[in-house]
Formats: sequence, structure tokens, C-alpha cells
Amino acid sequence: MHEELFPNKPLETKMDLHNNKIGMDYFMELLPGIHRQFFEKGFFTDALIDKMKDAKVLKNLDDDFAGHLVYLNE
Repeated sequence: MHEELFPNKPLETKMDLHNNKIGMDYFMELLPGIHRQFFEKGFFTDALIDKMKDAKVLKNLDDDFAGHLVYLNE
């Protein structure tokens, strides 16, 4: 909804939508063990930190980094 209400430049929008999908996919991976979140501090954050360390620079609209977070290097 944010992307529709507050449009960005095309590359920024691609990054936002791409990372939103990565986040939703990550949530679905965690869902079967979600009850663990109350007992294990790193249950969510450890894998997310790993994903951030492996993020790729999005340079143009044709880039496809499936499974990786992306960021802009501006």
C-alpha cells in the first residue's frame, strides 16, 4: 500500500516490493515454529542478519536477486 500511496522512483519501488516479498517468504518459513519466538531470542533475528549480510546492490530494473535482500547504493 505504501508504494501506491507514496510512489517512489522506479528502482526504489522495485527494491521495496522485492524486499517485501523476501520478508513475507521469510515469515512463511518461520511459521511452523513460530511458538519458539517466546523462548529463543535469535529465532527471528539470526537468519535475518545473515540475509542482510548477503544483500545485493540493486542497480537497474532488470536485476533479479531472487532470495536475497537488495539495497540501493546511492
